[in-house]
Amino acid sequence: MRRSIVAAAGLAAIFLSCSPAVAQQCPMGSFPSVDSFGNRVCQRIANSGPATTQTPRGQQCPNGAYPTVDNFGNRIYRSEGGFNQPKTDYYDTSKGCPMGMFPSVDQFGNKVCKKS
Repeated sequence: MRRSIVAAAGLAAIFLSCSPAVAQQCPMGSFPSVDSFGNRVCQRIANSGPATTQTPRGQQCPNGAYPTVDNFGNRIYRSEGGFNQPKTDYYDTSKGCPMGMFPSVDQFGNKVCKKS
């Protein structure tokens, strides 16, 4: 009896650790990954670029990025990339599209901001 209770508790722990509520939520057409700086990202299937990035707890910038402004004066975080890696600009889209961008929908039906 005791062995079956321990086995059931172990199975419940495994099941709960694999539940979608614990997993990183990514937009359609992307999958959870980790970039070269250790940031949790959702990587696009089509071009391997980041779709979204989770900022580490207690930080404003993703690891490897620094605060700056773009050509339109939007506050962004920029990572210069590295060997064979392009620079990446991180925009906060929580309050809508930044200046110089417009709302659109990608091929998977996700809401995105495109440059004008």
